[in-house]
Amino acid sequence: MSDFYTADICDQYRDIQICENIFKSYGKKAKFKGKIRTVNAIEDNSYVKKLIDEEVNGDIMVIDGNGSKKCALLGDNLAQKASDNGWSGFIIHGCIRDSEIISTINIGIKALDTMPLKSEKKNIGEFGKDLKFANVLFKEGYYAYSDQDGIIIRKNEIV
Repeated sequence: MSDFYTADICDQYRDIQICENIFKSYGKKAKFKGKIRTVNAIEDNSYVKKLIDEEVNGDIMVIDGNGSKKCALLGDNLAQKASDNGWSGFIIHGCIRDSEIISTINIGIKALDTMPLKSEKKNIGEFGKDLKFANVLFKEGYYAYSDQDGIIIRKNEIV
């Protein structure tokens, strides 16, 4: 499926989860999709950076920052590196910074808000855990589809 609309996915499929509409859109790509990779990163983006360092083929990083607005979990340097390494986008239950620069980077980002303060670097976090926020369960290996209307999660890829 080279092009998609979340509204059409809702009309066609019943085995989906629809995220609560709590996110703002950042990044140059208003529409993005991919296999989910999960990171638990509360006020520390050390594990986010580690995962960004992996070269992938259109994956989406889902970051649970526990909804904290105390600091940013992603900035322009990491967003650019993620784009360069093949990441399609991010869904962040937390904040980003450098939003003006991020708007020029070819990546999709949904986040709660912006915050200019960077996160701690204490090497705290977890990979590959089920994450629950925005009234959905994000599981490693499931697929996310995001556009201007919202975010859809599905176990199987839509082709």
